Amino acid sequence: MEPLRITQEMLDELLSGLVLTGATPDQLRERAETLYSWATDAGRFELGPGVSRAAVLSSAAEDYMVAGDTDRGLEVALEAKAAAGPGEYEPHATLIAIYVERGDVAAARAVAEEARSGVASDPIVADLIGDSFELAGEFAQAERIYSIGLRGASRDADGIWYERLLRDRHRVRRDQNKPLDGFDEEFEAFTGE
Repeated sequence: MEPLRITQEMLDELLSGLVLTGATPDQLRERAETLYSWATDAGRFELGPGVSRAAVLSSAAEDYMVAGDTDRGLEVALEAKAAAGPGEYEPHATLIAIYVERGDVAAARAVAEEARSGVASDPIVADLIGDSFELAGEFAQAERIYSIGLRGASRDADGIWYERLLRDRHRVRRDQNKPLDGFDEEFEAFTGE
């Protein structure tokens, strides 16, 4: 029997089919197990074009983490990072979130350093990683990540993400009682603050 080909549409449907805010831990675990099977059981499943094994594993790791299974989430996030191809940094963001959730900020910082080029080239990754550090109260690290992301983001191509990073950076600098700098002034001019 031929393996079932997992398409991006199937992945999107599975991921959007469960609203995380109302999902039970058991529902999240079940979805995580499905995702994990898709990524690892080559006898039954084949990932179609554009469906990355690392991204599927990363989504499974997130579900395990949200379900409260941080040990399993960490295992799967490490697999996702190991499976990531060049320029693929979503698994790093997931791993950082799990390390922060577990209180291992030093490990999160080490992974963030590995993902530095991804932060500089992908504003979404910068936002995800910065958010993890901000939620942990690591404002200086969040500011650093947001700043790297801003320097690499295009105001035109990445417009909404540029604005989001600008806002997030401004917020963590304010939380640290830092004086305004050029990016802060740009944000305040943009928002009329």
